[in-house]
Amino acid sequence: MPTPIAVVGMAVRAPGGVSSLDAYWSAILAGRDLTGELPDDRRAGFGTQWDGMVTRGGYCDSVFDFDAKFFGISPREARVLDPQHRLLLEVVWEAFEDAAIPVATVAGGTGVFVGVTGRDYRQWLTGDPNSYWTIGNGHSFTAGRVAYTLGLRGPVFALDTACSSSLVAVHTAARALAAGDCDAAVAGGVNLILAPSTTRSVAQTGALSPDGRSRPFDADANGFVRGEGCAMLVLKRLADAQRDGDRVLAVLRGTGINHDGRTATFTTPNVSAQSGLIDTVLAAAGITPSEVGYHEAHGTGTPLGDPAEMSAIMAALGRAEGPPLYVGSVKGNIGHTESAAGVLGLVKAVLCLQRRTIAPQANFRTLNPRIDLTGTGIEIPVAPVAWDDGFGACASTSSYGMSGTNAFAVLSPAPPVPSTAPSSVDGFPVSAATGPALSEVARRYADRLAALPAADYPAFAGTAAGGRTRLAHAVWVRASGPVEAVAALTAVAAGTAHPDVRVLGADDPVPVPKGRAVTALPTYPWQRRTHVVDRPD
Repeated sequence: MPTPIAVVGMAVRAPGGVSSLDAYWSAILAGRDLTGELPDDRRAGFGTQWDGMVTRGGYCDSVFDFDAKFFGISPREARVLDPQHRLLLEVVWEAFEDAAIPVATVAGGTGVFVGVTGRDYRQWLTGDPNSYWTIGNGHSFTAGRVAYTLGLRGPVFALDTACSSSLVAVHTAARALAAGDCDAAVAGGVNLILAPSTTRSVAQTGALSPDGRSRPFDADANGFVRGEGCAMLVLKRLADAQRDGDRVLAVLRGTGINHDGRTATFTTPNVSAQSGLIDTVLAAAGITPSEVGYHEAHGTGTPLGDPAEMSAIMAALGRAEGPPLYVGSVKGNIGHTESAAGVLGLVKAVLCLQRRTIAPQANFRTLNPRIDLTGTGIEIPVAPVAWDDGFGACASTSSYGMSGTNAFAVLSPAPPVPSTAPSSVDGFPVSAATGPALSEVARRYADRLAALPAADYPAFAGTAAGGRTRLAHAVWVRASGPVEAVAALTAVAAGTAHPDVRVLGADDPVPVPKGRAVTALPTYPWQRRTHVVDRPD
């Protein structure tokens, strides 16, 4: 049976300004369509070359903005560094923060596994190349830069299997953890649309939606919509996560990959390969199809691809009796994020398990007439569904690459963990790389504490003390409860003195409470500036 792998941290970027897990879940739960028109900062670099193409898609905000100073990168280098690499650095850092694991404490045994396909930013670079061009834009340097910047010394891979890249990266990370190649891993993928050439090439296949609308499984589905995003998971062997007192968000019970083999055309999906992969992974994990209550499908919204995929789901996960199997696809919300698609779907599945709610399918009204779900037990949710004990307890997700590489993962809920939070605490540190960032961290902490029950304060303080990397600007906030802490943090945010706030020197020790109970804290406030090369008109 596969080694259970714990998801202990996650972070995301998605279209529509989504930059946190709460925002991602809120948009998914509301069934929002986060796609829109091509941002001006993309069009500006290529002007009329975008004309005549469907440019509606799922776009992230301000992708040329980056906190280069935080990561020790000069402005000159940052300008030619692929924004995908920059985005990845920030999201990996946020994933470690979500896990409440200071990077340095696990650096020696942590691997990096990144799914990445596009290299659009190369087309922004003109004139004489400098020494930063190659290491700023090659696929291998995507993962390598994360490891170099954070000092991670485990196995490091960039993987490209087209649309399945990020779920293949998660699978590879899980295998590396099971084999003992590393003791922690960050795994996921990234995708940005920065130049018109790839969109033009994809459009020539006829697979893009002419009106730029993503409608998985719907009768009006007419093609997929290109999208952007990034998601990274922090993974550990479940036994190690439980030993270390980590907060477990969900458990990867099994993952697998295979290939379509020879089909009618190179890009034609293979239903038997897809269903066979699901069968194989579930059997190895000791999970029956009836134990899966929700399946996050690849679900691109193509009129022929969706029915083929649903045929595989029906064959492997359908049931004639018992509780229903709900099937959805986050691509209805954000478009097809290509090399980041699998992991963004996996994050959605984890959040459904965590929140005990199956989210509604965005942009779904009438089932594609080529799909017949009669007698299969499969339903497309049109409203949020409470995930009660009558449903299968597990969730699964699939991701299929145009290359023919298929990936599948099955998740179970996090096992109950006894709390080891300290009964009382004296305070906690607050730190940031710059003074303005320190003020913003303090403001965010104060906002979080203002709504926090007093009983949860020890976990908050313990996470702040033991779960954050100590940075150059730091203070100690002395407070035995949230009310006192908010008053002191408000002073830090305003830059004023307070009797319960002490500036910490680089060598001043910080007491860490005994025990470990992780709670979500606000993420780091990046101090971004725009870094982009100038393209000739």
